Amino acid sequence: MLIPVNPYGYSLVSAGGRLGARLLDGLLLIVTLGIGWLIWSCITWSNGQTPAKSLLGHVVADVNTGEAFGWGRMAFRSLVVDGLLGWLLDAVSCGIYFWVDSFMVFGDRQRTLHDRMAGSIVRHV
Repeated sequence: MLIPVNPYGYSLVSAGGRLGARLLDGLLLIVTLGIGWLIWSCITWSNGQTPAKSLLGHVVADVNTGEAFGWGRMAFRSLVVDGLLGWLLDAVSCGIYFWVDSFMVFGDRQRTLHDRMAGSIVRHV
């Protein structure tokens, strides 16, 4: 299986790798009762990572430059776009947004809807 490469030479994380990171973040969220995950996130966001992405060697990067997101863009992507806006769109669409967002990872450069809204890709470190 070929791993897509963006124009900047970084290999992108596969759909399975992204699913694994999402599941690991959920597990870490539960195990740390949310508080530990949030504190850990506040530290790893400065590197363009979530706690799971940090453990797995993934980084959220700008789609145009390939540069890792900083703390502000990562917090915006995680809390506002993927969190608040994702929850709102999911509620309004009766769950359809979740499925569309999830299955878009199989499309162009493994970018989900929240990646497109935030202008991001997920690549290997």
